[in-house]
Amino acid sequence: MIALTDPAGNRPPLAAVINLASLSLLVWGVTTEAHLGFGGRHLVALVALVLATSAWVGWLLARQYCWPGYAAASLLVTGVAGGVLTPFASLGLVFAGVAALGATIAWDFDKAVWIVLCGPAAMAIALPAAGHSLAPLGAGAAAVVAGAAMGISRRQAMQETARAAEIRVSEARADAEQARAELLAGRNHLARELHDILAHTLSASSLQLEALDAVVSAGEVSPEVREQLDVVKRLVRSGLDEAKGAVRALREDLPPLVELLAQLADDRGAALTVTGTPRRLGPEVSLALYRVAQEALTNVVKHAAGATADMGLAFDDGQVSLSVTNDVPPTNGSPLSTSGGGYGIQGIKERVLLLGGQVETGPTGDGWKVLVEVPA
Repeated sequence: MIALTDPAGNRPPLAAVINLASLSLLVWGVTTEAHLGFGGRHLVALVALVLATSAWVGWLLARQYCWPGYAAASLLVTGVAGGVLTPFASLGLVFAGVAALGATIAWDFDKAVWIVLCGPAAMAIALPAAGHSLAPLGAGAAAVVAGAAMGISRRQAMQETARAAEIRVSEARADAEQARAELLAGRNHLARELHDILAHTLSASSLQLEALDAVVSAGEVSPEVREQLDVVKRLVRSGLDEAKGAVRALREDLPPLVELLAQLADDRGAALTVTGTPRRLGPEVSLALYRVAQEALTNVVKHAAGATADMGLAFDDGQVSLSVTNDVPPTNGSPLSTSGGGYGIQGIKERVLLLGGQVETGPTGDGWKVLVEVPA
């Protein structure tokens, strides 16, 4: 059974206004009928009306702020005070009916029955004590039954709404899981294609270069040729490593980001500083930050040759930031400054924006800085 307490914190203001307006009309009717005063029976009626009214307001507040214990006490007082008030004003039975209504909305009937019965029980005691017959007890019982019936109907409607919402949530979760499974299947397919085509091609190229290196080593070649051959070999090996890394990323099998950046810093002669408590990040975040670091370090080589690069990785609550700085201002005279397509910074921004992060680039002191922050 779904547990409900009518519906506490999300009641619209209009409902509260209607409730208070109804209470005001009821108090006016009882005041007109009962001839309240400060002596004898009139004082009893006045006290009962004040208690019933205050308890009704308390019940409204308890519904608004999710106070089930306070709501139960308020409804109990409302029902008892309404039953005591009935011998002096027949409208008092409305309070008992409201107590039954509120109780059966908030709880199952087996738990609400004590509040439902408190109104008729108070009437059965108050009527003879006030010198009246028990005839009005039938009207009081009818009011309580009507209130309980409306409350039960309301509770059932709320339960059906809650079940429908749970079903919608379950269906949405199932759709999300299916979409994730399809995404993983697509990523695995792409990883296989990347491995079978690009990685195999680079591997074959690497073998051919090794064979060419053996042939060159057996003859007499200039140092320039040897140097260029070594550069090509390093590029092919690097490309092969990158292809393998992309495959691992697609299969969500990347090493921790700290390890990736440490290896990159070692390869590029940069310094890496890690602050905060490192944690495992999603493959999309790890790969994006790794690519940002690659691009930023490449830009240092291209535009600030000879600069010392520093990388900083900071783990904060709900966020990870990466900074790459160098101590030499960019120049246009570097032999590599015109290489590439000129879209490095744009590519960094696009990667980060897809993750909901932000990028800051620009001069800092005598050098240049790239700062990336992403939620993770």
